[in-house]
Amino acid sequence: KEVKLYKGGNAVPDLEVVDFWKESLKDLTDVILTDQYSFPNTGEIFVDKFDKYIKASKLNNLKGLNSYKHRSYVHGTSQTFDSFWLRNHDKRFRCFKGEFFYHKASWKKFHTWCYLEDDHIQTNDAVVISLPFSDYGKEHPRMREILDECERWEVPVLIDCAYYVIGEGINFDFTEYDCIEDITFSLSKGFHLSNRIRAGIRYTKEYYDDNIHMYNEWRQYSHLSAHLGTKLLSHFPPDYPVNKWRDKQLKFCKKHNFKPSDCVIFAFGGDEYKELNRGTEVNRLCISYLIGDKIDEL
Repeated sequence: KEVKLYKGGNAVPDLEVVDFWKESLKDLTDVILTDQYSFPNTGEIFVDKFDKYIKASKLNNLKGLNSYKHRSYVHGTSQTFDSFWLRNHDKRFRCFKGEFFYHKASWKKFHTWCYLEDDHIQTNDAVVISLPFSDYGKEHPRMREILDECERWEVPVLIDCAYYVIGEGINFDFTEYDCIEDITFSLSKGFHLSNRIRAGIRYTKEYYDDNIHMYNEWRQYSHLSAHLGTKLLSHFPPDYPVNKWRDKQLKFCKKHNFKPSDCVIFAFGGDEYKELNRGTEVNRLCISYLIGDKIDEL
């Protein structure tokens, strides 16, 4: 069935990225065999590189990241989520409808939770919001309203920027809200097959001495992933996915009568795609494999 072509959210298949992986994977012996305290701190190097990459975007403008003094390597945004939930395990978790499925899948088993649309903010809540928002590919229209409430009631917030590397028009100042405790980014949506290396960054104002801070201090993370992530960000310029694929996205949407998302891998379809509806008024379609290169996986 055609609708199945549009499920999920994947980076665009890209021959240039495949060639990069093939070249970069040839010799990783030094990363594996060198003593971890003799070898350069791969996680710290990656975090510094990714921080500069995020701030160098010409299509987006995030302010206030420098006020988050503690930057850590994470194995994708999901590790940041897990740590946030552990730290706030006794709270009621909140997110918008249409948010990343991982939250609901985890919360329904182990936590109390409620959609933001279904109840007002309460003092014992903890909130996760994606920016760009997972279902819209842009800032959620109620995001700042919710943040104002969180600020009023001192409710902790995690901002998930997993789609930042594939989006444009994201303008936000993190210094406006003290309630935002964690901000997280990853490479997975921006570069073909990079989901396999699980490389991301977490920003926090406070030092939590949690699993993430502990493992960064002990260098107990994937040195291979950190090393490859740094090479990837050194090879491809900021905004690369959007600059490369935007024209193809727009042409594909025009041909198929879709509305393009501000995130380059997504489009919005009509009622015939309601099977893919994730709880909001839009039917989000992933068009990565339909606008990208035809390639064999590594």
